[in-house]
Amino acid sequence: MNQRIVIIVAVVVIAAAAVVVLSSLSIIPISIPGIPQLMGGRSLPSNGYVYVIGAYPNVPIIVSDVVHGSPISGLKGSEGIGSLSSGAINAILKMVKGNNSFVITYGNPNAPVWLIEFLDPVCPYCTIFDVYNFSQILPLINSGKVYYIVIYFPTHALGYYQNYLQANATNPAAAEVLLTAFNDSVALWLQWKCIGAAKPGDVINAINYTYIINFIYLVEYVMKNNQAYLVYYPIFSYNSLINKTYPECQIKLTPQQALSITNSALNQINEIVPLLIPKQLQSNVGTPMFIIMRNPQNAG
Repeated sequence: MNQRIVIIVAVVVIAAAAVVVLSSLSIIPISIPGIPQLMGGRSLPSNGYVYVIGAYPNVPIIVSDVVHGSPISGLKGSEGIGSLSSGAINAILKMVKGNNSFVITYGNPNAPVWLIEFLDPVCPYCTIFDVYNFSQILPLINSGKVYYIVIYFPTHALGYYQNYLQANATNPAAAEVLLTAFNDSVALWLQWKCIGAAKPGDVINAINYTYIINFIYLVEYVMKNNQAYLVYYPIFSYNSLINKTYPECQIKLTPQQALSITNSALNQINEIVPLLIPKQLQSNVGTPMFIIMRNPQNAG
């Protein structure tokens, strides 16, 4: 079966379950998307960008506002407008244009708007955002109006390793599962990178499919209140259709390799975040996080 069809069918099947998870995590918007635009908003400076920390459902609206040159409305406490410094522009262009191990790009690099998403393949909030909101942005990407950039931010992957260290002395069996979850969490990112290099047009399908698998296990966690689903879903995501469909991208990591990759990725995050996020909000930074800007190649 065509992978896109698989994804569409899976989304339809879990649509009802989505309401359960989204409601439990207070992510379903109370107001109707688009209505806040009628209330006015802040204009984006020529060298400006919008930052959004968290899986807020208004990200598609903000992206659309920037694409159409509309005032940015409905900004909340962890969202805002900043001005791009030359240092920020240079850092972004260096990451995106170089052969960066922790960046995936998709779409038209000459698009008038760039959307950067900092994510983790096993982040539950990234999962919810992707399943519930990303389809609203994808037409803008496919039409060449938005260039989509993914930056690896392994916040949740490291959580499995930290839990492994805690369990290792008292519960070796649980520790072994947690270590496998950590290794597979990092391998998922490398799978995406491999698919993006081998078949660039497939990488969005791979990302979407990973998050659909994650979402199914999150629904099970919420419905059954069973923490095991939160432990096992990176393992099942890693061994899902992506591994079977792209056998050339099967990757096995040692814990040392996985740790080296996550530490290097976090070093990059620590360099770019102070250039884009206000100091008072930097302690809140996590996944997903979004930067929406006009094409920085045209800055200056």
